[in-house]
Amino acid sequence: MVSVIIPTYNAADYIPVLLKSIRQQTLTHELIIIDSESNDETRTLLTENGIPVVTIPKEDFNHGTTRNYGVSIAKYDIVIFLTQDALPARPDAFERLVEALTVREDIAIAYGRQLPYPDADVLSQFARTSNYPNQSVIKSKVDIPRMGIKTCHCSNSFAAYRKKDFLDVGGFPSDTILGEDVSVAARLILDGKAVAYTAEAEVFHSHNYTLTEEFKRYFDIGAFHKQQQKVLQPFTKAEAEGLKYVINEWTYLKKTKNLKLIPKQLIRTAAKYVGYRVGYWHEVLPISFKRIISMHRSFWK
Repeated sequence: MVSVIIPTYNAADYIPVLLKSIRQQTLTHELIIIDSESNDETRTLLTENGIPVVTIPKEDFNHGTTRNYGVSIAKYDIVIFLTQDALPARPDAFERLVEALTVREDIAIAYGRQLPYPDADVLSQFARTSNYPNQSVIKSKVDIPRMGIKTCHCSNSFAAYRKKDFLDVGGFPSDTILGEDVSVAARLILDGKAVAYTAEAEVFHSHNYTLTEEFKRYFDIGAFHKQQQKVLQPFTKAEAEGLKYVINEWTYLKKTKNLKLIPKQLIRTAAKYVGYRVGYWHEVLPISFKRIISMHRSFWK
């Protein structure tokens, strides 16, 4: 058995289809829902379906702390994290993910492939294809010179952890706005462990971000890189990977006959870069301003 941990907030639109997909999973599991005082029908829908809910104050939610709490109450030695908007694409998604942890003794994390939803726009489709290809890979310390910061790429939208390894490196950080998964993956890799990307374990998960949302998201990413700079320092700079991404995005737009989107893509790239740089130097900004330009405004207290 494994423990499946899902933080929720106003997830009523996702709950019915998510629960249906979870019930179809071939792997036996306990389900832990941690809800941050949803003000829609989330808790009602879960209760009606016989799912116990752990409620925490909305202002206490933190990507790292909340998930650490989930691990602390989980019964089993392997925990799977899922987000409310990540829908398992096949009944053996959990099973495939956990199997990846057994391929080698040093694998501490396995994360799955994220497929774009049918309504994903072209740029969102590329983001899924680029970050979650159809080829599985196991990443360790020896890959850092070749893969750079992608070595510790990981996503708690769908990931399985060995609890012992997770706790050995101190769990998720509580002082970072996001990227708690990347922080743990980096520490585990530097500690001699490995991270497995498992393309066979699939979920649907994508977002069609607006220009403003892209700016805010990259502001948060920049803040995360500054907050976790000591952990991430052994890995190559994020800007280098960002340039590669932009070039590959151009190639993708050409291949898919979407060259008309290049002006839009250039504007979005500029918004991302400016957002990232502002986020990286967030410490000089007043908290009130950071709340305005952040996607996770409740983090700034």
